[in-house]
Amino acid sequence: MIGIDVGWTNTHVAVFKDDEIDTIELPNELGISNILSKIKSLAEKERAVISTSLLNQLIHRLDEFRTLTILIPGPGMNYSNYGEIVRGFVNHRGDVVENVDEKEIRELLKSKKYDNIAIAAKFSVRNSSIEEKVKNVAIEFVDESKIALSYHVGGFNYLARINTTVINAKVKSLIFDFTNKIKSVFDNFYYYKGDCGITPWQFVVENPSLLYNSSSASSAIGAIYLTKEKNAVVIDIGGSLTKIIVVENGMPKIVDGITIHGKKTLIRSINSIELPFGGDSIVAERLSQRCSKPIAFGGKDFTFIDALNCLGYEIGDYKASREEGKKFDCEKILQQYISLVCDVLKGLDVKKIVGVGNLSSILVPKIAESCKFDYVIPKYNQFSGAIGVAVSKLSLTLFARFDTEKGIATYNGVVEKCPFRTGSLPSEEEVVEVAVKKLYEIARNFAKESEFGKLKVLNIDSYTVVRGGIRRGAIYDLVVQLEPGIKWKNS
Repeated sequence: MIGIDVGWTNTHVAVFKDDEIDTIELPNELGISNILSKIKSLAEKERAVISTSLLNQLIHRLDEFRTLTILIPGPGMNYSNYGEIVRGFVNHRGDVVENVDEKEIRELLKSKKYDNIAIAAKFSVRNSSIEEKVKNVAIEFVDESKIALSYHVGGFNYLARINTTVINAKVKSLIFDFTNKIKSVFDNFYYYKGDCGITPWQFVVENPSLLYNSSSASSAIGAIYLTKEKNAVVIDIGGSLTKIIVVENGMPKIVDGITIHGKKTLIRSINSIELPFGGDSIVAERLSQRCSKPIAFGGKDFTFIDALNCLGYEIGDYKASREEGKKFDCEKILQQYISLVCDVLKGLDVKKIVGVGNLSSILVPKIAESCKFDYVIPKYNQFSGAIGVAVSKLSLTLFARFDTEKGIATYNGVVEKCPFRTGSLPSEEEVVEVAVKKLYEIARNFAKESEFGKLKVLNIDSYTVVRGGIRRGAIYDLVVQLEPGIKWKNS
């Protein structure tokens, strides 16, 4: 596959050919369409996998987008602090006990001001039809690309699912547009998830939160692939950010339920620490979180890269940097940056750094010396993110529910006929076998089995349904996953 990492400042590309890796770096100021057109010529048949920091960039702008949150919780707790409550109810068995009132929905949509819409029914993960009905009304008012449904998120924590759906609603149209630009160049491509697996773009446009920490995850996997380090800290130094990721037992640490803006979500991603400082950070009296093109590359603002040039390095037009740098204490700026990174590293239970990113060969040795860590900087380190996506495996998760009393099955919120006889009591092994078969059936629509991650059963619960003293059937809830993984050479 061809790996593409769309960062904050530049886009990196990696194409594997025999024992070598063809690489290219393009500035994002060219525009994503122009960048992808240039990349297309590198690989005629390869499928593209794309990691991107786009969602993380948008997270900082969430307040710019007004969201109308429509909730269908049914009876019980009061959720009015989380959104607008409307009639309708899907119970815990997935039955539509009360349908939505389309007239009520229309009146609500007419009376509010909003840029996008989040729709969340409490038990939609067991029957999504009620959310789809609200969406069919909402399409009369806004484009479908501005409507997010909670069942695409999965998971049973309703409040966290609401919070995740709101994030999806705010960013969905921008991810939708980004996806269309990619589709105009690549017929067949995947996105890279923040939990280190690749997934079809069709899943991401409905659940953009899958992209959270996407670029950081790909950098970490690339670093692992290039060095085979099993326990280390990856430091990725880019133009706008310095990303710090802990690797344990050969994979980055994963966090379930990331908190964003103080609200618990159902986002699953690597545990990445991001410092808002990189080579393009503007220097005033100290490093700034604001970024600009360095003077060394034709910009007007004095940046961290320019400061490094004043300390003897030769990046771009280093002479132009040095002329402007007479106004600054560049050694002090460098020490400030090293101190910021070391303060983070002191709290981590590792003692080896893998340095990646354009400035890693300059800065990581100094960080390691200051923190008394060992370090390694691999070949192709500037293209770690692109390499990471190219060597990763397909990862999908299936939330399955079988109700043999009612004769229905639910896969990721979509109701189908139960594969087991009504009233039967299949064993857990039989249930797992059917769920796995369904997961593989979905995955085969997008990739070959050789590209699948390792199968894992994350959870299974079962309950016997007894009425009138007679066992009428059983309910099974389970989660199966093709886990994120790495395609090692010759494996």
